[in-house]
Amino acid sequence: MLPRGLQNTRRIAVKRLFVGVVLWLTALGNSSTLSSVTLEPLVSILAAQGTQQDPATLTVYVTRTGEKYHRDGCRYLSRSKIAVSLKEAVARGFGPCSVCKPPRVQR
Repeated sequence: MLPRGLQNTRRIAVKRLFVGVVLWLTALGNSSTLSSVTLEPLVSILAAQGTQQDPATLTVYVTRTGEKYHRDGCRYLSRSKIAVSLKEAVARGFGPCSVCKPPRVQR
C-alpha cells in the first residue's frame, strides 16, 4: 500500500482519467458506451504498482512507548512520533496499526 499522500495522488489521477473518458465518450455522442466502460483493470494496475515499493523507502511512524507503526495522521500517533522506514520498523518488532492500516512488508 502507498503512503497516504501518494494514495491521494493516485486517486486524483484515476478520477481525472475517468472524467477524461466520460468527456470523450460524451463528445462522441455515444453515452450508452459509458455503462460498459470499466476502470477496474486500470485501478488494479495502479494498485499493483503501489504494492511493489521497496520497504526501505516507505516511511512509517512509531512512538517512544508504542508497539505499532502508523501512517502519518493516525489518531493513535502521539507528539513523540518518529519517522522510520517500514523495513526498520518491522526489524525492530513493531506491528502494523489496525486503525490506519499502514503498508506491510510482502513476504
